Amino acid sequence: MTIQEVMLRIEIPEEVRKNIGKYSLSEKEFYEWKHLFENDFEIFLNKWRETQKHFQWVLWFYLKLTCEVHEKYKEKDISEEIFHDTFSDITIWCKECYRKYKVYGLEEVEWVAKSLRMELFRLGRLQFEPLILDQKLAQKYHLLTGEKVLNVHIPAGEKLDYCECQKSFESAKKFFSNEDVIFICDSWLLSPELREILPETSNIIRFQKMYHIVEVHYDFPQAEERVFGEIRENKDAYLEENSLQRGLKQYLLAGKKVGIGRGIIINER
Repeated sequence: MTIQEVMLRIEIPEEVRKNIGKYSLSEKEFYEWKHLFENDFEIFLNKWRETQKHFQWVLWFYLKLTCEVHEKYKEKDISEEIFHDTFSDITIWCKECYRKYKVYGLEEVEWVAKSLRMELFRLGRLQFEPLILDQKLAQKYHLLTGEKVLNVHIPAGEKLDYCECQKSFESAKKFFSNEDVIFICDSWLLSPELREILPETSNIIRFQKMYHIVEVHYDFPQAEERVFGEIRENKDAYLEENSLQRGLKQYLLAGKKVGIGRGIIINER
């Protein structure tokens, strides 16, 4: 699969498809960068930050790596649908880069790397990341060290349809061949404070109720970043373009905070 074919498959904006040829490396340079990506990611990141037009450049580089990952998907008999859904994440973050900087590129380099390493798969509405809990993470979720879990992530861009999420959980059990798998999630969507803002019938609250919330932390105003697209000191400056924005803004103006919930789903047959 070529870069152009990948871009068409994951529906990269046309402007990117027209201009991607501006970025290239010799075969030797490409494999040097690839070696750093695979063997010393911190050095890769540091060197990447020093490149000219680094957001645009890494988009090209990651798309080229995606071509190689497609072959690995075929070898493992992973469907084209899962490939498309997983790597459409590049398109989501490419558009987000444009929203923030008016440049089509990638800023979320560390995040997208998970897909390239085949450490993250999108199965329907949700993304799943297999993890073995270390002591620190096990304590956070009140689970055992060494427990195998699936870390759940919620991609932007679509409504959080409850039925579609249920389908994703079932797909994950089959894909990872584990009916008893434990799902964990760390997200503003699991914050109990949202129940003061949203009705019980909302998709977010229905999704939240699938989890047992074990902890809420306030390390970062993730809800503000995701709902408004930015974090502002002056909460009165936030937009009110939908009911969630209106409700969250009033909640914040009242001096309250929305935390980040840590939740688990334990499947027992």
